[in-house]
Amino acid sequence: MFKVPYSLDLSELEGRRFICQDPCKLCCLCQPECLGDEVDYFKKNHPDRLVMKKEPHRHYALALKKGQGSCSFLEQGKCQVYAHRPHFCRQFPFHIHVGSRVQVELDLSCRGVWLDQGDEAISEGILIVQQNDAAIRKALREATPVYREFNHNCSDAGLDVDVPKARSQINARLDELIDLRLIASLLEGSVEEDELSISDLKAKPLLEGNTMKELTQSALEMVTGSLAADELFQAPVYCARDGSWNLFRIEGQSVERHLMDVEGDVRKVGEMPINEIKLRQPEGKDRLVLRDYLKILNNRDSFMGYAFYLMDEYDYEDPWPNVYAGVLSTSVLDLLWRSALIAAFFPGSKDGEWMREGIIFYDMDRLDAPTLGAFI
Repeated sequence: MFKVPYSLDLSELEGRRFICQDPCKLCCLCQPECLGDEVDYFKKNHPDRLVMKKEPHRHYALALKKGQGSCSFLEQGKCQVYAHRPHFCRQFPFHIHVGSRVQVELDLSCRGVWLDQGDEAISEGILIVQQNDAAIRKALREATPVYREFNHNCSDAGLDVDVPKARSQINARLDELIDLRLIASLLEGSVEEDELSISDLKAKPLLEGNTMKELTQSALEMVTGSLAADELFQAPVYCARDGSWNLFRIEGQSVERHLMDVEGDVRKVGEMPINEIKLRQPEGKDRLVLRDYLKILNNRDSFMGYAFYLMDEYDYEDPWPNVYAGVLSTSVLDLLWRSALIAAFFPGSKDGEWMREGIIFYDMDRLDAPTLGAFI
């Protein structure tokens, strides 16, 4: 039995397996920070492949092709330093979130976690926790006063932040939350109610034109923040089933699709008017895929930490249920709009694939969102 002297949650990994799938290489677009021993190795053996980065702190990282493409060690789909790849490359697609407890989360943008092949994710998660024990303990010491201050601020503002209650209420309504009628009520109530009651909320009887227009507008407000990137290489990446790296960017009233190759060269391959991308209700197996994903989000500490971050950002003005309902409903709308975007540019998905492809496009950005606590 694996034991650690801190609260550890591995539940997201239960029942999942992971394998590195060709020709994905999505992780090779993530510029990895190099730790002490790794810096020494690359300075000695590949000094021209190390670059100094100043954000979010000063650190060494591996160079990217042309400063913007894939890792410079990726050649013909293979890592040329696989045996010496940095710690963060070895850890992907697992993320350790440290907050009030330690939780291992799985990046569902990685196609290798959807195949039910390879190693058991929970075994890999345990190994990663063991390898990072010292860093986890240090992060916990740093996170404790942050959470203490957050709870103190909530208390001063008269806010009751009952996380288990919120999670329980959402879990009890997962079958309804995959319906846009309840999402519409959740979004509306988060803004208009003095203090929202998630368990008592009633779904809208119909999805009439104005409601769909409002939902679409809310979804666009969410995606515009990420897809309206000033620099193309800051735009979200979708790794398609054929292994291609697709960058999507909103430009004016259109969505542009760009392809990036392994050398870092980018070319525009298509565009579509925004108003042709239609928000739609999941059906069939897609409903089950969305339901399972909402259950994962609801249990993620980083997702909860994003709601905490927003509470702090807005000076603790809104009740906790309203904040969490707003975060959940807008996240669902963001995901559904991205799913519709992928379906528009890559038609022909089978039942259940439409929602899965949307999650593959969305989840890496979800894990990159601000949060209370830290990833290591």
